Amino acid sequence: MNESWKRWEGRTVDGRFPLQSYLGSSDHSAVFLTVTQPSGDDSEKAAIKLIPAGAVDANHQFLRWKAASELSHPNLIRIFEAGRGQLDGTDLLYIVMEYAEENLSQILPERALTAEETRGMLAPVLRALQFVHDKGFVHGHIRPSNILAVGDEVKLSSDALSMAGERNSGARATSAYDPPEAATGAILTAADSWQLGMTLIEVLTQRLPAWDRARMSAPQVPAAVPEPFREIAGHCLQVDTGKRWTVGEILHRAEADQVQAVRRGPERVEPVRPALRSSQPDARTEKTASATAIAAQQKEFAKWPYLLGLAAAVVVVWFLMARPKTESAPADDQSTQGSQPAETSTSREAAPSRAALGDTNAHTASQDNQNGVVRQVMPQVSPSARRTIQGTIKVRVRVDVDAAGNVAKAKLESAGPSKYFSRVAMEAARDWKFVPAQADESGAREWRLQFAFSRTKTGVSAVGAKR
Repeated sequence: MNESWKRWEGRTVDGRFPLQSYLGSSDHSAVFLTVTQPSGDDSEKAAIKLIPAGAVDANHQFLRWKAASELSHPNLIRIFEAGRGQLDGTDLLYIVMEYAEENLSQILPERALTAEETRGMLAPVLRALQFVHDKGFVHGHIRPSNILAVGDEVKLSSDALSMAGERNSGARATSAYDPPEAATGAILTAADSWQLGMTLIEVLTQRLPAWDRARMSAPQVPAAVPEPFREIAGHCLQVDTGKRWTVGEILHRAEADQVQAVRRGPERVEPVRPALRSSQPDARTEKTASATAIAAQQKEFAKWPYLLGLAAAVVVVWFLMARPKTESAPADDQSTQGSQPAETSTSREAAPSRAALGDTNAHTASQDNQNGVVRQVMPQVSPSARRTIQGTIKVRVRVDVDAAGNVAKAKLESAGPSKYFSRVAMEAARDWKFVPAQADESGAREWRLQFAFSRTKTGVSAVGAKR
């Protein structure tokens, strides 16, 4: 099924939700980018997950999704709608959810999190998880891929919640994150504690702990895991469910650690600069030293280092303001890219209102451009993402232009290191306008746009060529 999912790009589910782009899939489901209301003024981006109806108990799945859609918490992904549809004779279930730009599993192949970043991740996850448990649910899928970034918030996925005390019917394959009792089909809140312990070890060491499931022995927490995460993981990874820490107990320990962290002073959150990744193709024309520097600067994630640092800072402020003399106070439960003309820069300064938002090159007005560009639209970059940039991040987009001068198709030629900057570059490129085709021109024309993002501005260059 995995190979057939992508072919549905451009189709519409249930006559309402366009499958704008394929985001990824598992053995039994796929996720696409869509919008909540295609014809509405208040429409927003969303993610739609598709599941073959025959792969699950459809009625039971709908009941779960309905119940989960009624939950509302700032660190829990919102669910907008669920329903049924059909594509190419395949009956499908679908769920429309809040769109997240990135997830934590995308940073781990490059480096582990620092202790400060882990604090920033842990606090919102625990708040969401405590809320879920208080409402009688079990998450059951705590892992880095389900810890997501939405704007300036860390959020936990919500599309696979189960009711505590239920049992999974039939045989169930267990994942590397699952506790020993998962094989029996038991759905317990203690499973979330186990999975959280496994996730903590992974984000701090870049690998899951090895353990012998058949012998039912507890995984060993690596010595490289710092405190208090070593202690937390050790108490989470108990074979006996009754001995595992609850989310409330983990919160209690995390809060005490946060007080100590405030006293020690904040740690430095290092940007992600992995050593391995080739530089952008155009860097080959630069001097070797410059190319090396550019490659290092561009290989950085736009969101997570800042986001996790921000989350940790928010927790620090909360403790300073609300609990200045307490080391173990209870948690706040107000709990989701032949012959050509020379390259010419077409970047211009943005309007003051955009500059006030931190994007100094956000959107240009229509203009009569002798080089063939009638209107250029600059990416809208959030201040938080821009503050994470070291050096320059470059994204190249190739666009096909129709006879009227509109962009008919846009495709990333060089995505750069971050999905976030690739996405905002693609969105901007689709709205460009070019000089209409001459009478002797036929077919689509091609333009290449390169967006250069720095901490202070966004630049763009455009090169056009006939096909």
